[in-house]
Amino acid sequence: MKQNGIFMGRTEILYNYGRFGYTRGNGKTWHGGVDVVGLDDAYVRMPYYQNDDGTLRSISATIRRARCITDHNDKTWEWGNYVGALFDANQTPDDVNYLVMAHNAKLIVKEGQHVKSGDILAVMGNTGNAAGGYKHVHLEARNTVTGRGVDPTRYSGTRNAVGVYGAADNGSTEQISDKPTGKTMQCLMIGPLDTRGMNKCDALAVKLRLISASRYYALPVGTETYCVCVGAVSNGDAVSFYQLAEAEGWTKDNKYLARYVG
Repeated sequence: MKQNGIFMGRTEILYNYGRFGYTRGNGKTWHGGVDVVGLDDAYVRMPYYQNDDGTLRSISATIRRARCITDHNDKTWEWGNYVGALFDANQTPDDVNYLVMAHNAKLIVKEGQHVKSGDILAVMGNTGNAAGGYKHVHLEARNTVTGRGVDPTRYSGTRNAVGVYGAADNGSTEQISDKPTGKTMQCLMIGPLDTRGMNKCDALAVKLRLISASRYYALPVGTETYCVCVGAVSNGDAVSFYQLAEAEGWTKDNKYLARYVG
Protein backbone atom coordinates (compact mmCIF):
# COMPACT_ATOMS: atom_id res chain seq x y z
CA MET A 1 0.00 0.00 0.00
CA LYS A 2 1.03 3.57 -0.65
CA GLN A 3 0.78 6.30 1.94
CA ASN A 4 -2.14 8.67 1.43
CA GLY A 5 -2.12 11.64 3.80
CA ILE A 6 -1.41 10.36 7.30
CA PHE A 7 -2.37 6.72 6.61
CA MET A 8 -1.30 3.88 4.37
CA GLY A 9 -4.02 2.95 1.88
CA ARG A 10 -7.41 4.60 1.81
CA THR A 11 -8.49 7.61 3.87
CA GLU A 12 -12.07 8.66 4.45
CA ILE A 13 -13.90 11.77 5.66
CA LEU A 14 -17.08 10.26 7.08
CA TYR A 15 -19.16 13.28 8.03
CA ASN A 16 -19.83 16.77 6.75
CA TYR A 17 -19.04 18.09 10.22
CA GLY A 18 -15.55 16.56 9.86
CA ARG A 19 -14.64 19.01 7.09
CA PHE A 20 -12.32 22.00 7.57
CA GLY A 21 -14.26 25.20 8.27
CA TYR A 22 -17.53 23.46 9.15
CA THR A 23 -19.53 25.49 11.68
CA ARG A 24 -20.84 23.42 14.58
CA GLY A 25 -23.20 24.12 17.47
CA ASN A 26 -25.43 26.57 15.58
CA GLY A 27 -22.46 28.73 14.64
CA LYS A 28 -20.74 28.63 18.03
CA THR A 29 -17.83 26.41 17.04
CA TRP A 30 -15.62 26.52 13.92
CA HIS A 31 -13.93 23.27 12.94
CA GLY A 32 -10.24 24.02 12.40
CA GLY A 33 -9.17 20.76 10.78
CA VAL A 34 -10.35 17.62 8.99
CA ASP A 35 -11.45 14.41 10.72
CA VAL A 36 -9.95 11.53 8.76
CA VAL A 37 -10.25 7.76 9.12
CA GLY A 38 -7.67 5.22 8.00
CA LEU A 39 -9.65 2.45 6.29
CA ASP A 40 -6.72 0.09 5.72
CA ASP A 41 -4.27 1.21 8.41
CA ALA A 42 -4.60 2.56 11.96
CA TYR A 43 -1.03 3.86 12.23
CA VAL A 44 -0.80 7.65 11.99
CA ARG A 45 2.21 8.73 9.95
CA MET A 46 4.01 11.98 9.26
CA PRO A 47 2.44 13.13 5.97
CA TYR A 48 3.92 14.45 2.75
CA TYR A 49 3.05 17.78 1.17
CA GLN A 50 1.04 17.31 -2.03
CA ASN A 51 2.05 19.62 -4.88
CA ASP A 52 -0.39 21.00 -7.46
CA ASP A 53 0.62 18.30 -9.95
CA GLY A 54 -0.05 15.51 -7.43
CA THR A 55 3.58 14.77 -6.66
CA LEU A 56 4.66 14.53 -3.03
CA ARG A 57 7.27 16.52 -1.15
CA SER A 58 8.92 14.98 1.91
CA ILE A 59 8.74 16.90 5.18
CA SER A 60 10.99 16.77 8.23
CA ALA A 61 9.92 18.06 11.63
CA THR A 62 10.51 17.98 15.37
CA ILE A 63 7.82 16.67 17.72
CA ARG A 64 6.96 19.55 20.04
CA ARG A 65 3.92 17.93 21.66
CA ALA A 66 3.18 14.28 22.39
CA ARG A 67 0.80 14.33 25.31
CA CYS A 68 -2.71 14.07 26.72
CA ILE A 69 -4.12 16.95 28.78
CA THR A 70 -6.76 16.01 31.38
CA ASP A 71 -7.33 19.48 32.87
CA HIS A 72 -10.58 20.72 31.31
CA ASN A 73 -9.50 24.32 31.91
CA ASP A 74 -7.03 23.72 29.08
CA LYS A 75 -8.89 23.53 25.76
CA THR A 76 -6.41 21.00 24.39
CA TRP A 77 -7.98 18.34 26.65
CA GLU A 78 -10.47 17.88 23.82
CA TRP A 79 -7.67 16.53 21.61
CA GLY A 80 -7.00 13.54 23.87
CA ASN A 81 -3.67 11.95 22.94
CA TYR A 82 -2.24 14.38 20.41
CA VAL A 83 0.95 15.03 18.47
CA GLY A 84 2.24 18.45 17.44
CA ALA A 85 4.98 18.50 14.78
CA LEU A 86 6.97 21.67 14.01
CA PHE A 87 8.45 21.69 10.50
CA ASP A 88 12.11 22.28 9.86
CA ALA A 89 12.78 25.50 7.92
CA ASN A 90 11.73 25.86 4.28
CA GLN A 91 9.83 22.59 4.03
CA THR A 92 6.71 23.59 2.08
CA PRO A 93 5.64 26.47 -0.20
CA ASP A 94 2.56 27.35 1.87
CA ASP A 95 2.32 29.13 5.24
CA VAL A 96 2.06 25.92 7.25
CA ASN A 97 4.84 25.02 9.66
CA TYR A 98 2.98 23.02 12.32
CA LEU A 99 0.63 20.02 12.25
CA VAL A 100 -1.62 18.71 15.01
CA MET A 101 -2.91 15.11 14.97
CA ALA A 102 -5.43 14.46 17.74
CA HIS A 103 -7.71 11.81 19.35
CA ASN A 104 -5.09 9.06 19.06
CA ALA A 105 -5.47 5.83 21.01
CA LYS A 106 -1.72 5.62 21.59
CA LEU A 107 1.31 7.86 21.03
CA ILE A 108 4.40 6.30 19.45
CA VAL A 109 6.73 9.32 19.31
CA LYS A 110 8.09 11.43 22.14
CA GLU A 111 8.58 15.17 22.48
CA GLY A 112 11.90 16.31 20.98
CA GLN A 113 12.05 13.43 18.50
CA HIS A 114 12.97 14.29 14.89
CA VAL A 115 10.72 12.73 12.24
CA LYS A 116 10.21 12.72 8.49
CA SER A 117 7.37 11.86 6.11
CA GLY A 118 6.33 8.23 6.48
CA ASP A 119 7.44 7.85 10.11
CA ILE A 120 4.82 6.38 12.48
CA LEU A 121 3.65 8.89 15.10
CA ALA A 122 0.61 7.36 16.80
CA VAL A 123 -2.35 4.98 16.56
CA MET A 124 -5.77 6.25 15.47
CA GLY A 125 -8.37 6.44 18.26
CA ASN A 126 -11.19 8.45 19.80
CA THR A 127 -9.66 9.96 22.96
CA GLY A 128 -10.59 13.40 24.24
CA ASN A 129 -13.75 15.01 22.91
CA ALA A 130 -13.81 13.10 19.62
CA ALA A 131 -16.90 14.25 17.71
CA GLY A 132 -19.22 11.35 16.93
CA GLY A 133 -17.35 8.92 19.17
CA TYR A 134 -15.85 6.99 16.24
CA LYS A 135 -12.11 6.35 15.73
CA HIS A 136 -10.47 9.02 13.61
CA VAL A 137 -7.69 11.61 13.62
CA HIS A 138 -8.37 15.33 13.81
CA LEU A 139 -5.69 16.89 11.59
CA GLU A 140 -4.92 20.61 11.80
CA ALA A 141 -2.41 22.67 9.80
CA ARG A 142 -1.18 25.91 11.32
CA ASN A 143 1.24 28.79 11.07
CA THR A 144 2.90 29.32 14.45
CA VAL A 145 3.75 32.98 13.72
CA THR A 146 0.26 34.15 12.85
CA GLY A 147 -1.60 31.45 14.78
CA ARG A 148 -3.78 31.04 11.71
CA GLY A 149 -5.38 27.70 10.88
CA VAL A 150 -5.00 26.64 7.25
CA ASP A 151 -6.89 24.17 5.07
CA PRO A 152 -4.97 20.92 5.81
CA THR A 153 -5.91 19.00 2.66
CA ARG A 154 -2.39 19.36 1.21
CA TYR A 155 -1.41 16.98 4.02
CA SER A 156 -4.53 14.86 4.58
CA GLY A 157 -4.62 13.10 1.21
CA THR A 158 -8.25 14.20 0.80
CA ARG A 159 -10.36 16.98 -0.56
CA ASN A 160 -12.37 19.03 1.91
CA ALA A 161 -15.42 16.85 1.27
CA VAL A 162 -17.02 13.64 2.49
CA GLY A 163 -15.65 10.68 0.56
CA VAL A 164 -13.03 7.94 0.27
CA TYR A 165 -9.61 8.83 -1.08
CA GLY A 166 -6.48 6.96 -2.10
CA ALA A 167 -5.71 3.39 -3.16
CA ALA A 168 -7.10 0.23 -1.58
CA ASP A 169 -4.94 -2.71 -0.57
CA ASN A 170 -5.52 -4.39 -3.94
CA GLY A 171 -4.25 -1.35 -5.80
CA SER A 172 -7.64 -0.19 -7.05
CA THR A 173 -8.36 3.51 -6.78
CA GLU A 174 -11.49 4.84 -5.08
CA GLN A 175 -13.55 7.51 -6.78
CA ILE A 176 -12.95 10.99 -5.36
CA SER A 177 -16.17 12.98 -5.13
CA ASP A 178 -17.91 15.74 -3.21
CA LYS A 179 -20.57 13.11 -2.46
CA PRO A 180 -19.98 10.08 -0.21
CA THR A 181 -18.46 7.20 -2.16
CA GLY A 182 -18.29 4.78 0.73
CA LYS A 183 -20.87 3.98 3.38
CA THR A 184 -23.65 6.55 3.60
CA MET A 185 -26.05 5.22 6.26
CA GLN A 186 -25.59 5.63 10.00
CA CYS A 187 -27.04 4.30 13.24
CA LEU A 188 -27.03 6.58 16.29
CA MET A 189 -27.43 6.04 20.01
CA ILE A 190 -28.01 9.04 22.27
CA GLY A 191 -28.29 8.79 26.03
CA PRO A 192 -28.92 8.52 28.82
CA LEU A 193 -31.25 11.51 28.51
CA ASP A 194 -33.79 13.10 30.81
CA THR A 195 -37.38 13.73 29.69
CA ARG A 196 -36.49 17.16 28.31
CA GLY A 197 -33.70 15.73 26.18
CA MET A 198 -35.90 12.91 24.91
CA ASN A 199 -38.60 15.41 23.95
CA LYS A 200 -36.09 17.40 21.90
CA CYS A 201 -35.05 14.23 20.07
CA ASP A 202 -38.71 13.29 19.56
CA ALA A 203 -39.41 16.68 17.97
CA LEU A 204 -36.47 16.34 15.60
CA ALA A 205 -37.50 12.80 14.66
CA VAL A 206 -41.00 14.02 13.84
CA LYS A 207 -39.57 16.82 11.70
CA LEU A 208 -37.39 14.33 9.79
CA ARG A 209 -40.29 11.85 9.51
CA LEU A 210 -38.26 9.07 11.11
CA ILE A 211 -40.94 7.77 13.50
CA SER A 212 -43.36 6.92 10.70
CA ALA A 213 -40.50 5.18 8.90
CA SER A 214 -39.72 3.08 12.02
CA ARG A 215 -36.21 4.55 12.20
CA TYR A 216 -36.51 6.18 15.63
CA TYR A 217 -37.10 4.71 19.11
CA ALA A 218 -36.93 6.22 22.59
CA LEU A 219 -36.36 3.46 25.14
CA PRO A 220 -36.77 3.85 28.93
CA VAL A 221 -33.62 2.78 30.80
CA GLY A 222 -34.52 4.06 34.27
CA THR A 223 -36.80 6.41 36.16
CA GLU A 224 -37.44 9.28 33.73
CA THR A 225 -34.25 8.29 31.89
CA TYR A 226 -34.17 7.32 28.24
CA CYS A 227 -31.90 6.11 25.46
CA VAL A 228 -32.67 7.21 21.91
CA CYS A 229 -31.89 4.86 18.99
CA VAL A 230 -31.89 6.26 15.46
CA GLY A 231 -31.29 4.41 12.23
CA ALA A 232 -30.36 3.50 9.80
CA VAL A 233 -30.52 7.10 8.50
CA SER A 234 -28.79 9.21 5.88
CA ASN A 235 -25.77 11.41 6.55
CA GLY A 236 -27.99 14.48 6.44
CA ASP A 237 -30.38 13.20 9.12
CA ALA A 238 -27.43 12.04 11.24
CA VAL A 239 -25.85 15.50 11.04
CA SER A 240 -29.13 17.04 12.26
CA PHE A 241 -29.02 14.85 15.37
CA TYR A 242 -25.31 15.59 15.86
CA GLN A 243 -25.98 19.33 15.77
CA LEU A 244 -28.70 18.90 18.40
CA ALA A 245 -26.37 16.76 20.54
CA GLU A 246 -23.58 19.31 20.33
CA ALA A 247 -25.89 22.22 21.15
CA GLU A 248 -27.15 20.35 24.24
CA GLY A 249 -23.65 19.35 25.37
CA TRP A 250 -24.30 15.63 24.90
CA THR A 251 -21.17 15.13 22.78
CA LYS A 252 -18.96 16.42 25.58
CA ASP A 253 -20.72 14.09 28.03
CA ASN A 254 -20.13 11.10 25.72
CA LYS A 255 -23.87 10.65 25.26
CA TYR A 256 -23.72 10.58 21.46
CA LEU A 257 -22.46 7.58 19.48
CA ALA A 258 -22.58 7.09 15.71
CA ARG A 259 -21.55 4.25 13.41
CA TYR A 260 -21.60 3.79 9.64
CA VAL A 261 -23.58 0.65 8.78
CA GLY A 262 -24.00 0.68 5.02
